[in-house]
Amino acid sequence: MSENWRSVLKNMAMNFGISPKSVDYTKFLILARSRTGSNYLRGLLNSHQRVIVFGEIFKNQEAIEWGMTGYPQDEQTLILFQNDPAKFLDLAVFRAYPRGTEAVGFKLFYYHAHDTALEPIWAYLKLRTDIKVIHLKRRNILKTHLSRKRAVLTDKWENLDGSEAKERPITLDYEECLQDFVQTRAWEQEYDQYFQDHPFLAVTYEDLASNKEVELRRIEDFLAIEHKPLTPETFKQSRKPLYETIANYDELRTRFEGTPWESFFNEVE
Repeated sequence: MSENWRSVLKNMAMNFGISPKSVDYTKFLILARSRTGSNYLRGLLNSHQRVIVFGEIFKNQEAIEWGMTGYPQDEQTLILFQNDPAKFLDLAVFRAYPRGTEAVGFKLFYYHAHDTALEPIWAYLKLRTDIKVIHLKRRNILKTHLSRKRAVLTDKWENLDGSEAKERPITLDYEECLQDFVQTRAWEQEYDQYFQDHPFLAVTYEDLASNKEVELRRIEDFLAIEHKPLTPETFKQSRKPLYETIANYDELRTRFEGTPWESFFNEVE
């Protein structure tokens, strides 16, 4: 290890004030893919005064996407992030926090940090069985696929004020839908197994949206945090039924009939 690198680590430890006595809180991650309600869940948990949930920290190796203001983007922190993401996790994310902090976590999508300098974080997380995992899924992947398509088209990824935007029906490609359905289920199964040795809680967006208080109590118990009234920071972007938002809904429904995916079209809207 070079002297320069030793100096970076030493300064990081001093800056973040690492102390074994001040890291006694639940460490966790929200595991998911995009458009499954991860921002909704993150916002709910962040409304708890004793919980901190960062954004998609390991999404981009060129910048630390904390998802909050006031957290370091200086050169030393970025060097640590890029060269030793595991130590960055320990020194900068799961660091010492004010007494009373009950849980600290971040979002991690299945496809983050692969084929980049950040990839070692996956092996490290697998070994860190003290880190709890909330695996957030969405039963209806068609809604996930549609939501992502609309977000790409409009460049609107969050609804922060609860308003319902005007929507034009979108035409979806059958092959793209099929590929997304298959890939998402494969990811879910792969990462269920990958983190099987961790304290693990499966949550579905549909249950969280329809029975919020019950699901939040289950999540609070899992994270060992005090039960508190929690309020969201984001809202549904669309409240219209699928047959009104997908231009070729009938065509897709017919083509997926008799497949494992037909239930996506049969839900009561």
